[in-house]
Amino acid sequence: MPQDEDEHQHLEVSGLDEWSSLCRSACVPLQVSADEGFLGSIRYRTLGPLSISQLGATPSTVQRTPRLVSADPREAVMFSVLLRGSRLIAHHGRAQDVVAGGAYVMESDQPYGIRFHGRTDVLSLRLPTEHTGLGARTLRTIAGQSMPPGIAENQVLGRELANTLLGREPLTPAADQDLLVDLLHAVTHRLQYGDRSRPYLSGVALWASARWYIDQHHDERTLGIDDVASRFMVSRRHLEQQFARQGTSPAAYLRAVRCAHARRLLVADRSATIDQVARRAGFADVNTFIRTFRRIEGRTPAGWRRLQPSAVVVPISSGTDPPLLLADLRHWASPASAAAPDVEHLP
Repeated sequence: MPQDEDEHQHLEVSGLDEWSSLCRSACVPLQVSADEGFLGSIRYRTLGPLSISQLGATPSTVQRTPRLVSADPREAVMFSVLLRGSRLIAHHGRAQDVVAGGAYVMESDQPYGIRFHGRTDVLSLRLPTEHTGLGARTLRTIAGQSMPPGIAENQVLGRELANTLLGREPLTPAADQDLLVDLLHAVTHRLQYGDRSRPYLSGVALWASARWYIDQHHDERTLGIDDVASRFMVSRRHLEQQFARQGTSPAAYLRAVRCAHARRLLVADRSATIDQVARRAGFADVNTFIRTFRRIEGRTPAGWRRLQPSAVVVPISSGTDPPLLLADLRHWASPASAAAPDVEHLP
């Protein structure tokens, strides 16, 4: 895939005309309607032919009308995962609700409408239709379908989109493009076949998906690398080769994730014993935990804990603060257990 200029933007607006102009630049021309006092915010990045964006807005309706499609077709496929709020999408004769954590795919060269209920925040990927490998009949079948929260393929792609916007992805721009396209293929495969079939994942997509799976399941004490390889229907050797290309191994990554979880637990609950922390973080036994922790941190868990300040709990907003339209992508990009228990997140 060709590599074009990499551009970053983060903009906030307080009027419909300016919002329409921003949407035209970052996405496609849209007809926007909203009540007085509309607010919108957008963060986007272009990566070759791909466009990655995070859009937050107060209640509003956007339409890709037949007239706009005819005037500016822009043949592209758009994947969106809702970070916050809910919305109604209408596309290809279907009208479906999408809730936080849910996702959907749309065609930009076909009419559609989206109604934002309350404050919403969405993470999106747009790429030319020709790069998807999908035919017109398949796109008509899958576009406009609402996918519920919790679908692995959506979560993996959403996480890598967040990492890309944050500039965290440890890949070259060309490899990052290929990763996002391959993960979109996994999403569209799921839309076509449900959970009856699993998609083929290229090397970098397998690496990203396996990392996500380890992050999600590392606290299962019986989880091993053979289990991860089996989940993706590849040999352990093949899985290890993909991690080796990124300078690590799945076993080292699993140990690092468990140790990171243990560090948070050690600070968040100082009454927890070292044995309890070991079990909650997924270590087979306390001796393995202490040995691994010392190797990574240079000291025992108890010694490390004594040097740490107490955890700081972020107070819940009083409701008088101005609305934050864009959620903190660091939480979405991090493992599910990144927060210590009972610690409130900023919106």
